[in-house]
Amino acid sequence: MYPRPVPAAAPPRPYTVTELLAEVGSVMRTTWRDVAVVGEVARFDERGGHGYFVLKDKTASLSGIIFATELRRVPFRIEPGLEVVVRGSLDLYAPQGRFQIKAFAVEPVGRGALQLAFEQLKARLEAEGLFAPERKRPIPKLPRRIAVVTSPTGAVLRDILHVLSRRFDGLAVTVYPVRVQGELAAAEIVSALAHLGRRGGFDVLILARGGGSPEDLAPFNDERVARALARSPIPTISGVGHETDVKIADLVADLRAPTPSAAAELVVACKEDVLRRLSAGRGRVLRAMRARLGLERAHLTARVRAEALVGFRRRLARRREAVAQSRDALVTFLRRRPAEYAARIGAARESLEDFVHTAELPRRRDRVAGLRALLEQKTCRQLDRRRASLEGCASRLQALSPLAVLARGYAVAFREKRRAPLTSAAEVAVGDRIRIRLHQGEIGAIVREGGRKLDPGPLFADREEGE
Repeated sequence: MYPRPVPAAAPPRPYTVTELLAEVGSVMRTTWRDVAVVGEVARFDERGGHGYFVLKDKTASLSGIIFATELRRVPFRIEPGLEVVVRGSLDLYAPQGRFQIKAFAVEPVGRGALQLAFEQLKARLEAEGLFAPERKRPIPKLPRRIAVVTSPTGAVLRDILHVLSRRFDGLAVTVYPVRVQGELAAAEIVSALAHLGRRGGFDVLILARGGGSPEDLAPFNDERVARALARSPIPTISGVGHETDVKIADLVADLRAPTPSAAAELVVACKEDVLRRLSAGRGRVLRAMRARLGLERAHLTARVRAEALVGFRRRLARRREAVAQSRDALVTFLRRRPAEYAARIGAARESLEDFVHTAELPRRRDRVAGLRALLEQKTCRQLDRRRASLEGCASRLQALSPLAVLARGYAVAFREKRRAPLTSAAEVAVGDRIRIRLHQGEIGAIVREGGRKLDPGPLFADREEGE
């Protein structure tokens, strides 16, 4: 009559945190192995070669990681604010219990990856000044040694050599073979530019490649190639692709050619044109020189016939005659001077011989000796007077010295740590410490009896009566 009780359901087996996260992570990695997520990059950090990012939309956000191997394959820079499509697998990061996506591919929304990488690199290099016109170097008009960096198997090299030989044969052309497409192309181009720069001796360098897809031209949009072109000590010409293809290498190079053949035409002028211009210039120079020589010859003839030039000859003759007269007068004067000087020297010698030196010297010696003895006497008397005056002053000072008073048996008392002497017994009290200065030395004392006022009288009179 009564229903039987329904048994209660058994509680689920408790998981540890590690077991639960491991099982959920395994299900997610198996079920969501390849998923694409679109969103805006809210944050991107690169640490140890790996990329850590956060995708967001209007209401949610998702953490993610892309390892270094996959990150190197992304041709553009992942930056905050960029809208992208991320492909990867969902995963659970157990140490933090955090849900994330492991990305293996990233594509921009609305633009190709190569186009975005081109725009980012172009903006960055332009901000650094690598496209500035003032850093562009002029291309030599007639280079003698030309370096060509291109593929050795393509038609580009044949076209360049054909154009150079047709326009100006005899030029020294050095070909540095490199790959012009593929993953290894950029590194080989950078190595070629560095090697040619160290080798030196080249007047101009041509970097060339034919047309192709954006993927084929990617090495010429590589940052390493752009910086190698900027560092090159050789003036550079970029002839890559077709006229409509604009690459980073074109913007960094000193001169951009629309095609490889155009680069060969720009690097050197046509030999026939150069010779024709030289011939025309030589004719103009010869005609100008002949006209100038005729004009100068006419001016010279007119000056030779001028009255000023004829009168110059007469003035020159008069000046020559005046110079000759002055020279004769000077020679006559100089010839007379030695005889005059000899006569004056002879008269002086005779005067010196007549002077009796031996009689004059003893007289002057005696006079000097007398003056020295007189000076010594006066100095001794002056010193004696000064010494006596000094001794009298010293005696008076000694009589007035306080130390002399102490030497007669007197003393000076003063308080402890004070300099003023005690002049009255009322200035101290019983127990005060005082110091007494004697003629030789100093003693300390403590007052045991208060001071009394004494009547003027004999010294120590009261003390002797008390005793």
